[in-house]
Amino acid sequence: MKKWAIKGLVTLAAVVALCMFFSGTIKTISTAKVKLVTARQGRLEEEVKLSGQLTFPQTEEIKLAGLEGDQSVTITRVRVAKGRHVKEGDVLFEAEVSGYESAMQTLRDEYNAAQKELLDLERKNGELRLKRTEEIWIEAYDALTAAKGALMDAQTRLEVAAKLAGVTLEDGELPADTQDENLLALAEAVQKAGEEEEAAQSAFTSANRLGISEDVVTYVTTSREQTRKLEETQEKIAALTVLYETAREVTAPHDGYIVEIHVKAGDSYDGKAAAVTMSAEDTDPVLRADTSSMERRIEEGTQITIERSNGRALSKKVTGTGVDEEGKNYVDVALSDKDITNLGGGAALLNEAVEMAASYRAGSSTTLLPTSAVRGSGDSRYVYVVNEESNALGERVLKVTKRDVKVLAEVGSTVSIEDDLSRQRVAYMEDRAISDGSEVMVYAE
Repeated sequence: MKKWAIKGLVTLAAVVALCMFFSGTIKTISTAKVKLVTARQGRLEEEVKLSGQLTFPQTEEIKLAGLEGDQSVTITRVRVAKGRHVKEGDVLFEAEVSGYESAMQTLRDEYNAAQKELLDLERKNGELRLKRTEEIWIEAYDALTAAKGALMDAQTRLEVAAKLAGVTLEDGELPADTQDENLLALAEAVQKAGEEEEAAQSAFTSANRLGISEDVVTYVTTSREQTRKLEETQEKIAALTVLYETAREVTAPHDGYIVEIHVKAGDSYDGKAAAVTMSAEDTDPVLRADTSSMERRIEEGTQITIERSNGRALSKKVTGTGVDEEGKNYVDVALSDKDITNLGGGAALLNEAVEMAASYRAGSSTTLLPTSAVRGSGDSRYVYVVNEESNALGERVLKVTKRDVKVLAEVGSTVSIEDDLSRQRVAYMEDRAISDGSEVMVYAE
């Protein structure tokens, strides 16, 4: 009996051991295997790709000064190229005054004719001596001429201002109910000029009664007219000469970059539009990148990496942000002359955009998890948080709990969520489907 009892116990022990073995094997086979990650707090970092275009925030239009009316010059040579850096005094372009020789000869002929007539007049009236009465007449004549000119100017200013203000003058005067202080001041100026003109007219009338020789009148008026012609012609000769010399070599007013060239050799140029556009004085060139379509806001001071053709990277920072004329947001990265040279030169940068990368770092810490640990799509996102529990046999097991989360951003393999999951373990990379309450096992190391 004892032998049979011993054999029975051994058999029972073997059966129990075998059952335990198979139950563990079945559990291992039937339970989902997962990886675990502990949520951590940190700031999301991202590399944002940008395309920068060489831009000059302020520019200056270079024109040829001294061209008046229908005057023009002919461009003979352009000495710079778009994107080139120039120094103060460098020649930008050369030009010649169209019809310079004939125009100068015409002016000299006019000057000589006026000079001859004035000399003849002086010769014919060499014995002429002005009496005091004649001097009084000349003074009155000059005063009346000046007073009439002042009255015309004052009346013109009033008429222009009245039209701009939508006021209709009545016989050259303001309506009685006018309240506009500016118009009233201009009307007062007209009245004062009119009074001075009347006084000058009265003085001239009195001077005429004193009696004056017609020869004296002719001499005075002709002499003044010819003197005025001489002065005007001399001014025109001087202006034409200055224009001729200036047009020969138009130079850069300061150091800077050539942004645009609007003329070429052979063009007729009248000076009304810019011949060359260059960067304004003391303004730094920038690489400007359009950020209007980006969700991220890139602040001043953000680190920027610029790729160079030789494989080396140029490290800079965002120096400014703004909105352009089309309402698009942009960021600027200031460049030095050396930077532009290292990036291939101004001409290359003006013709082709430069690839840049901004190192974006979130302003505050959030919960960070691998992308594969956050499930769902759109606004319906969730994770499986792992908790340790006891089963019916008193064994410690791992179970998952579904928890909804709000995703703030997703960059590469990392997701930033608003919910605080500090130090909690999250299940992911399971070998089969799991759901809320599922028991899981960790993959064997």
